Parts: sequence; C-alpha cells; structure tokens
Amino acid sequence: MDKFVIIDGNNLLYRAFYALPLLTNFDGEYSNAVFGFTNMIVKIVKEIKPKYIAVAMDCDKKNFRHDLYKEYKGNRASAPEELAVQFPILNGLLEAMNITVVRTSGLEADDLIGCLSRQFDTENIIVTADKDCLQLINSNTLVMQPKKGVSETVMMDEAAFKAEWGILPNQIIDYKALRGDPSDNIPGVKGIGDKRAIDLLLKYGTVENVYKHLDELKDNLKQMLINGKDSCFMSKELATIITDKKVDFTLEDFTYEFPFNAEVLKYFKRYQFNSLLKKEGIFNKTDIEQVEKAAKSDKKCEQKQLLTMQDLTDLVGQILKEKQVSIYVGSDCFSIYYNNIEYNGTFGGDLLNSGFDPEHVLLVLKPVFESNEIKKIVFDAKDLKHKLYKFGIALNNVSFDVVVGRYLINTGGKPNTTLQNVIDENLLNQEFFAFNLSVLTEVFLEKINKLGLQKVLYEIELPLTNVLFEMETAGFKIDVPQLSGLELKYEKELKEITDKIYELAGEKFNLNSPKQLGEILFDKLNLKAYNNKKKSTSGQVLEEIKDQHPIVSLILRFRQINKLYTTYVLAFKDLVDKKTQKIYTIFNQTLTTTGRLSSSEPNLQNIPVRTEEGKGIRKLFIPSTDNGFIVGADYSQIELRLLADFCGDERLIEAFNTGQDIHALTASEIFGVPIEDVTENMRRDAKAINFGIIYGISDYGLSQNIHTLVVVANDYIKRYFAKYPKIEGYMKNNVEMCRKNGHIKTMFGRVRNIPEINSSNYNLRQFGERAAMNMPLQGSASDIIKLSMIKVANEFKKHNLKSKLILQVHDELIVDTVAEELDIVKSILKDCMENVVDLKVKLEVNVEVGKNWFEA
Repeated sequence: MDKFVIIDGNNLLYRAFYALPLLTNFDGEYSNAVFGFTNMIVKIVKEIKPKYIAVAMDCDKKNFRHDLYKEYKGNRASAPEELAVQFPILNGLLEAMNITVVRTSGLEADDLIGCLSRQFDTENIIVTADKDCLQLINSNTLVMQPKKGVSETVMMDEAAFKAEWGILPNQIIDYKALRGDPSDNIPGVKGIGDKRAIDLLLKYGTVENVYKHLDELKDNLKQMLINGKDSCFMSKELATIITDKKVDFTLEDFTYEFPFNAEVLKYFKRYQFNSLLKKEGIFNKTDIEQVEKAAKSDKKCEQKQLLTMQDLTDLVGQILKEKQVSIYVGSDCFSIYYNNIEYNGTFGGDLLNSGFDPEHVLLVLKPVFESNEIKKIVFDAKDLKHKLYKFGIALNNVSFDVVVGRYLINTGGKPNTTLQNVIDENLLNQEFFAFNLSVLTEVFLEKINKLGLQKVLYEIELPLTNVLFEMETAGFKIDVPQLSGLELKYEKELKEITDKIYELAGEKFNLNSPKQLGEILFDKLNLKAYNNKKKSTSGQVLEEIKDQHPIVSLILRFRQINKLYTTYVLAFKDLVDKKTQKIYTIFNQTLTTTGRLSSSEPNLQNIPVRTEEGKGIRKLFIPSTDNGFIVGADYSQIELRLLADFCGDERLIEAFNTGQDIHALTASEIFGVPIEDVTENMRRDAKAINFGIIYGISDYGLSQNIHTLVVVANDYIKRYFAKYPKIEGYMKNNVEMCRKNGHIKTMFGRVRNIPEINSSNYNLRQFGERAAMNMPLQGSASDIIKLSMIKVANEFKKHNLKSKLILQVHDELIVDTVAEELDIVKSILKDCMENVVDLKVKLEVNVEVGKNWFEA
C-alpha cells in the first residue's frame, strides 16, 4: 500500500516558529518557521519516502463550529507579525516543491486531514502535534508527533495510543466532550477532569452510554453530568473531526518532486537555509547546474586561464593602466578581474597539471598591490595584507573589502569566512571569484547606501583594517623568564592544592569531573546545596556552601589557578615567538553585533585584572625596547557620557563637564541626601544603577547586583527615572524606533538588526528591548575608540615615531613606547582620544605609564 503523508500545515508552522530562534536573511525577511517546517519535509521524504504528500491549511477564521459555539477558539491570539509574514514564503516554497496545499472554505485543517485520511486506499501518516488528530488513528492511519521542537518525532499507532491514554483513539472525542479542551476553548462538563473522564469512558465507552447509566453514578458526579449535558454534547460535536466530505482532489494531485528542483534551491539560498543546502541527495545535479548557469547568464564575464609567468607578466602590464581591479588570492588559486574578463591561475601543480609558485605570483603582482592609483576590490583585506607581508609586499588603496561590507549590512548574522560561502548565499555563479567580488561590491554598496552606512565604511572600518594589521604584526613582547617562573609557581601550587583536596576527600578523583566532584561533596561529605540545586558544582553553588567544609574553598582556588595556568600560562608558552619573544593576537573586526573589536589566538581582552593572579599575568607583558614603557590610555565612563549627550540632560552634562563625581551625584539624587553625606555604600549602589541603566537592567537584575530585594531595586529604578526623565524618554524612544524599523543605529550610522524586538515571545522581546537601549551607547563608544585608533596611528606616522599602538581593550589603547618618545606619545593619545568627536559632554582620557602592562 502506498504511503500518504498529510501535514497539519498551521500546526507545524506555529510549532516551528516557537521552537526556533528568530532568523532573518540578508534582506531582513523572517524565516525561522519556514526553516523548521522545511526541515520536517526533508526528514519525511528521506526517512518515510511517501509516494504522496498533502499540506492541509485553515482557510477561514470562522466555520460551522463558531456557529455552534461562538467562543470556540476564542482564546486564540492572532499570529504574531513575524510569523504571519512567513505564510506566503511557505506557500511559495511548497509550490516550488510541487507539494499540494489543501484549503476548503468552511472546513478546518483538521477536517481536511480527516477527509483525506479516509478518502484514498493508502497507508496514511498524519504529521501534527495537535492531539485532536489522534482520534483519526486506525489500522491504516498513524500520527507522527513532533516531540522536541520539530527535530524529534514519535509515531503513534493504536497500540501506542492505548498504552499512553488507556482508551481507544476514537474515544478522544468523548474524552473532550467530558473534559473539555482549553486550547480550543471547548467547555466540556464543568467539574470533570482527566481522571474522571478516562474512568467513565473505560467503564461506559461513550458519553451517550454514560448518560444512559447516570443512576449508577455517585450523586455529585451525576449532578455535574446532568447540569453539563448540553455542554457535553455540544463539546463532542465541536471536537469531532469531519471525515465524510469528499475533497476535490485525486490521489495523483499529491505526488511531489524529489530530489527538489532548481526553484527550491533558489528558495534555500535566498533564505540562507545553509544546513539544508549541505545535505546530500536533496537536489538533482542538473538543477544545481541550471541555477549556476542562470547566474552566469545574468552577468556577462569572459574567463581566461593563465598558464605561464609570461601570461601573468603581460597581464600586470595591462592592469597598471587601469583605475580599478578585483583581486582574490586563495589557498590554491588566484583570480583577477577587470574590463569584463576574469583571469585565473592555480597554485602548486603536479605531474599532470601545471601550477604557479605563490611567491612568484605575488611578487609579479607587487606593482598592482602597492599602486596608490589603482583601486582594489578584495576579500578580507587584513588577511590578504598578512599573506603579502611575508614577501615584503604592501596592499594599498583598497576601495572595498567584501568581508567588511557584508558585516556592516548583516550585523547579528553568522560570520562567513570564505568567499565560496558568500558566493553561495548570494546565488552567484560558483565558477567565478574575482568577478564575483565586483558583483558583491555592487550589491553590498547598494545596501550600504540605503542604510546610510557610508561614514562607517569609509571613515571607520576600511581605514581601521590597516591599523589592525599593523597592530597584529607589531605584537606584544612577553617576559619569557617570568613566564617560566609563573609556570613553575602554578604547577607547584596546583599540586599542593590537589593533594590537600584528596586528603580532605579521603580519596583521589578527577577534579575536573562535575559528576565525581558532586559525589564527593554531596554524597560522601553530605554538604547541602541551597535552593535545591541538587549536586550542582557550579561556581555560584560552591561560593554558597564554602563555609560548610574547607574542601570547597580549596576547590574554588584550584579552579582559579588552573584556569590561569591553562588559559594563559601554557597558552602563552606555546604561542610566544621564539625569535621575537612576542605574542601576536588576532583582532576580529567583523564579529560582534555592536561593532566592538574582539581578540583571539590568544584573547588579550579578557585577562582578569582585579585578582592578584590576573595582575601577575599582565606583568608578563613588557616593552619591546630597552628602557621602553607601556602606555595605557582609557576613556573614563564613556558610555555614561554618551548617555548624557544623547538624552540632553543638562545636569548630567554639567556634572561631567565640571568634573563632578557622577556616581556620588546619582546617589545624592536617588537617596535624597546632600552629596557630601553620600556614603561609600550609597555610591556603590548608585554606580551599579548608572551602569545598569545603560544595559536596560531589570529590577531583578539590579537586586542581584546590589544584594537587595527586588521591590527595593524597582523603587531605585523608578526614582532614577523620576530624577532623570530625559534618560527614560531617550531609552523608550530607542525601543520604539527599533520596533518600527527592526534595527537601531549608533551616532555614526552603524546598524544593528534586532528582529527579537517584535517577537511575541516575552523573553526574546525583552532581550530585543535591552539591546535597543544599549546598542547606540555601546556601539557609538566602539566607533569612537576605532576612530581614535585611526587618528592615533596617523599621528604616530606623521611624527615618524618608533612607538607602536599594539592593543585595544574595549575603551583602552595600549602603546609600546620608546623611552625618548614618552611625552609625545602621551600627548598624542590624550589629544586624539579626547577630541576625536564633537559632543556636548567632554570626553576624559586617563593616561598611565609603566614598565609592564599591569603598571600601565
């Protein structure tokens, strides 16, 4: 018997929407529900291999059941907007898949499913999470239920249903007649719950038979049934799925195409269903070729293969007469595009294929790379600069970096590190590289101009690429003998702590195993975790119970030292360059949603500074020149200053410009005391409130930070906004603008997409609102420090200084300073950073000097 899969379209789309985080493509179109639905389709066709598929959808908001009971499904809210806009996307995708959607006026999707499951001589599999459809289970019909999101499913047949429910599938109707169904607002019989409904059906089979035997029931149950008789039989009618109407389709109407065709491939690429695109066997090769051929025909470009060095040399001679060129240098090939021709060459080669030596190619192209007259379009300029740097070649006059452009229009999206991925997601012909850089530049620049991102691109991100490259090549010198000493010190202390822990535990165990540690603490030593946290060995739990036994403090100390030992000491030992004794970090320019830089391999932005051990790590970083200095310059309270400027609160602006203690001022305002009477505790709480407000902190979050009751924290926030109403107005305005536009901007125009702000999910919506409040402040602060880096680097070059900018840590810049240049370095840092932007509030920079990073 042929398999016929009938999908409850509305149910599955809703379930996918709430099971998956909000997803958008490059154009901001929501797609999470369609993605989850499509995943289920792929699972069905690959695992079940049905011959026929139908998707049943609701047609009208009202039907005969509403005539019977006007409150039917009256508790259902309208679909949230970010889900509603996905219905047309799904309809188009199903049409491309040649999967028939069934809608009939007057019938719900459940009724259509019921009719389809009885109309044809097939083995039916209904896909739904709706329990209503369980009544349709019989010898020819199963129900496939999503259990975890839409990824895990269970198959329910008659035996499985009986085992779970204790009744037969068709008795679901009678069960709902008695019990009711809150999800559909079906009333049932007042007072009858799950157990009574099941017990009655096990004994009497149907509600009709229950009412024939009322005299056998206890008086209170009997009276409930008498009082609720009309409601009971109405509820049964509401709950009964129609199965006897003929649906105007033939079985052949439900055949579908698999593997999927070229149109489906286009949908997957448009909505960036990348994990599905990677699945084997879901597309025909001919259809993939068709899409690529169409992409190729859209853009005319001739390809020529470079075979000899003379070919390349001749090409360079021609390029030097041009004004712009696109160049791509990959791991195994290179590609050059200009004047509608793409020239390609391969690196390496073997006995059968010729190939170029990378060094020879790059040296021949050196005049092109270094030309200040020829504009270059590239993919990841910083990475290309490193490739060229190895051969003494510079990269000048980059007019567009595709990686940076993609990042600016897609903050919050997944970072994409390969040109091939970017080509795929933009539906471009995979045969081209340099030509596609030119195409992508046009596409991205159009979006950049539309979003008003020109200033961020040309004045911040593109110039910053050069600065970051120079910082990465400069490196930060390590005191290697001191590093070796710290390694021995930590090894010794870790051994001593471990031995003491084993002694107190009475046995040896794996300290890094939460399971084994939990057994020691809670089973063997009988320690008690608060708030019923069972055997959790998290840092928070261990802090709470450290007074119960001396072993807990030792475990906390072990974790602290072990993290420093493994994360920093051993990592630095492996990463330090044996020749220069320097560590070279990587600055990630296109990673964060706010525009902040991050650091990796190793991360030098996250070294703890408050603990003695963290200070010891920072002492390892020293100047690279004899008698040199490490100079650190950091902004003082930059985000609070920006908040004062953006909201226009005159008192805060004056306070910053006259050098007042802003936290003491806030404490005075909130606690209603003269500023001279503000205590240290008051100031501490006010500081937590000031910085918490920037991040849209909740009363609960603030209560945790300042260790008070939620009601007290709530009162503090209300008082704060009462004293600073312009701040509250500014925050609310950010949220409203973001809700309207789907994104928020910094003062320079940097965009962050925040689709969560319009989510119907409370937690997601709250996250979106907090992000909308904070991003203009944090993002603007990030832009300001980036502009400062560019300005400082330019001033160093202008004065021909040997000192080098080597590190940025959020609001701080670190300079490896030559001794005789100390004064000018300090002057340049303070002047550039404080005057990089014109604000109503004065930016204040603290400059410190030391013989190592800690002292600075």
